[in-house]
Amino acid sequence: MEQPSKRTLEVVQPNPAAIPAPLRYYDPELQDALNTEPYDADRFQRARAKAKQLNAAYIEELNALAPRLSKRTFSLFSDPREPLFDADLFEFSFGDSPQYAEARSRRRKLKFAIRATFGSFDGDSLHTLSYRGIKGLNVNVPIERWYERWGNRIDSLLSHELTSAGDLMNHSFLFASGSALSITFERVRWQTKRIL
Repeated sequence: MEQPSKRTLEVVQPNPAAIPAPLRYYDPELQDALNTEPYDADRFQRARAKAKQLNAAYIEELNALAPRLSKRTFSLFSDPREPLFDADLFEFSFGDSPQYAEARSRRRKLKFAIRATFGSFDGDSLHTLSYRGIKGLNVNVPIERWYERWGNRIDSLLSHELTSAGDLMNHSFLFASGSALSITFERVRWQTKRIL
């Protein structure tokens, strides 16, 4: 008679340290200097000079990533008009096949993927970012920092940055509510669609 196996089940627990790291090229001092009363012109000039330095360093980082991106996706990430400026996060979905929501003619192989859709500040465009080859997803939604006036909202995008993570890339987002997202991945595609 065969003896029952003595296998044990180890339940994997979430990593408590998996909070997205702060953005490398964003300094809140510029916004603070603009919104603090009384207005301090010297403080604002210092903050603006630092923001310009950080932006120049970020453009260098982006240029190094250009060979890993399609020309269209690179042009959107490097556009000085910042297409995601103050954008609202309409949808953030992840799973083994978010593309199943789209029309398909045959069954596709299941693979972990992420999709984020933003509405532009002017309300004219939708921006959809699709990520493949996912190696990590970190999310922090600190409810205690949400705006009481507006209720529970992720709110508008303060800043985002695409950076190198060795052989991978990392896209990090910081929202006005204090919420943060960080995705580590191999490939990203950025599509835009006019809604007017």
